[in-house]
Amino acid sequence: MRRSLREIVSADGDIPSPLLRRRQTVPRKLLMLIDVSGSMKLYTSDYLKLAHAAVQGADRAEVFTFGTRLTRITSALRIRDRNQALARAAAQVDDWDGGTRMGPTLLALLSVPRFSAFARGAAIVILSDALERGDHAELEMAMRRLSARAFRLSLATPLAGDPRFRPATAALRAILPVLDDLVDGSSITGLTEFILSLARPAPAAAAIWKRVL
Repeated sequence: MRRSLREIVSADGDIPSPLLRRRQTVPRKLLMLIDVSGSMKLYTSDYLKLAHAAVQGADRAEVFTFGTRLTRITSALRIRDRNQALARAAAQVDDWDGGTRMGPTLLALLSVPRFSAFARGAAIVILSDALERGDHAELEMAMRRLSARAFRLSLATPLAGDPRFRPATAALRAILPVLDDLVDGSSITGLTEFILSLARPAPAAAAIWKRVL
């Protein structure tokens, strides 16, 4: 509008063709949080390969691992050669195959302004079985805060690959209302298709799982 008015004034009041602003399409940020605890050992390698492909293919992808601590591995995954990238990422992570402190590590991400900014407006995909030990209050708090910042908050758990799976643990029941998606994380092909579908609307996780609970 300002540029159009300046053009009209410079043309002594004549109305030239208006200057139109074209709407730009900006890729949505993708934030992947990968559980590297012992219970996820069978899936960690494939998840990291998927994360490497995401960083290579998307302009605004960020990747963290968590177990008992939080580690940002995005820079390592920017290396084009996958083997070199995964080796560099592996060297950065100190809590392989240990326990899980999902709530505290997610709160740690939110406590660092630079890291918390990655979550704002992002499609957040957490790859974890969400088997939080002990009190799940911190996990619930972290997930609510992430949900408030995110465009979409998704949990992909390999446990959902079992047809008998139900979000029956206290932790999963607590966070289900704030999840946009609770999906099968046991198949890389399925996960890839899910990530590529994130721009399309879908029913909330709680609405879907109410049908089987």
